Amino acid sequence: MWLRYGVAPDKTLVSIEDVPRGKTQLRCPYCGGELAAKKGQRKEHHFAHTNESCREVAERSDRLIPTLPLYDDFNIWLTGKELQQLKTIWNRYGSKNKGIPNREVDPIFIEENLLEENEYRLLGKYQFTKLGKIPVGALSLMLFNQVQEPLLLEKHQQLEENAEIAYQERESNLHECLSDLQIYRAGFKKILLNTLYYLQIDAGGETIYKIGVTGREIEERVAEIKNELAKYFQHFTVKVLGIWAHRGNVEKYFKHRYAGDNFTVGSLTEYYKFHNPKNATAALRDLRRMKEKELSEIEVDILAGRPSSIERIIEQEERADRRSNAIKKGMERAIFWGQNVGRPSYAESTEHFLEKPSSQRAIAAINEGLSLRQAAEKAGVSVNTVRKVKAILDLKSEISQAVHNAPKNTS
Repeated sequence: MWLRYGVAPDKTLVSIEDVPRGKTQLRCPYCGGELAAKKGQRKEHHFAHTNESCREVAERSDRLIPTLPLYDDFNIWLTGKELQQLKTIWNRYGSKNKGIPNREVDPIFIEENLLEENEYRLLGKYQFTKLGKIPVGALSLMLFNQVQEPLLLEKHQQLEENAEIAYQERESNLHECLSDLQIYRAGFKKILLNTLYYLQIDAGGETIYKIGVTGREIEERVAEIKNELAKYFQHFTVKVLGIWAHRGNVEKYFKHRYAGDNFTVGSLTEYYKFHNPKNATAALRDLRRMKEKELSEIEVDILAGRPSSIERIIEQEERADRRSNAIKKGMERAIFWGQNVGRPSYAESTEHFLEKPSSQRAIAAINEGLSLRQAAEKAGVSVNTVRKVKAILDLKSEISQAVHNAPKNTS
C-alpha cells in the first residue's frame, strides 16, 4: 500500500504532493509513526515510515486501499496480460463497432463489467461497456464523469459504513476505519478544490496544448506557465481555451486517453501536440461537452471541511459522556462536602410554585384558552409545567365551587 497522506501537528491531512522529499514532521494516520517523503523517479511518490512500517500499511490488499476509484489507475485491476488482451479485442472489434465473438471473451471481463452481452447483434454477442472503454482510453470525458462520480460516492458510503459498524460493534479496527475514511475524504476534497484548465500555446510556428489543474486563480497559474515556457521559446502566446471548476478528477484520465499525443517541452510534461488538426478540435470538443459539476450534499460537506456523519455521531456521544462524567464528579464532590444533591429536600408549596414567573406566564396563556402545547410555547415552559399549573388551578376551582355550593348553617 502506498501511503499518500500524513497527519500534520495540527491534525490535518497533508498530501505527498505538497511536501518536499525527505524527513517530515508528519505522522502516519494509522500508527502515529514518523514519516519521510519518498519522491524518486522510479516509484510512485509516497510516504514511508522512518522506522518499521505499521501493519495497516504493510499488510493490506490493494483492493482495500482508500484511493479514489478511476483516478490513479485505469486498468480496472486487470493483470498486464489481461489488459493487453482487452486492448487487442478493442483494436480488433470495439474500435470498429463490431460484435465480439464468444471465443474472444475472457470471463474476467464479464465479471468486472468490462464487456456485456447484446442480444441484438447478429455477429458476436458481446460489446464494450462504458467501464470497459476506460482501460483502452476510448470513453469520452463526459461519459467518464458519469461512470466515475457514482463510484466516488459509493466508495465514500462504503468507508463510512465500515466505520459506523466498527463503532457500533466496538470493534478494535475503529481507528483504522476512521483513518481510511479521513484519507479518502482528503483525496476527494483535493480533486473538488482543483479547477481543470486547457491551454493553447503558439510558439515557433507550432501549436501545442496543455492540460492541468490548479487551486489558484487561472491568471496566476498562466503567469507561472509563461515563466516555464520562456526557458524554451523566445516568442510565444498562451490562450486559455477552457476552465472547469471542481473537475480535478479529469486531468489524469485526459492524459491516459490522449497519451499517444503527449509532447514533451524540455523537462515539461502535460503538453500535447496533435499532428492532425481534426484531432486537436476533437480533444477540445471532448472537454467542452463535459457538463458543469453539480456538487452533492456529501461533496459540499467535504469541500467545507466538515466531519463525516459518523465522526459527528462519535463527537456528540463523546461530548454527552464528558458532560455526564462532569455532572457525576460534581455530585460526588457535593456529597463529600455534605451538600444537598438533586432537587431541594423541602416540599415546595403550591402557592410558591404558582408565584414563579414561569407559572404566571403559564397561567396567562391558559386563561387565553390555548391548548397545553400552545400555552407551553407561548409561556416558554415545558408542557408538563403547563399541565401542573392547570391541574392546580382546576383543583382550586373545584374546591372554591364546592365551598360555594355547600349548605349554610342558619342556626
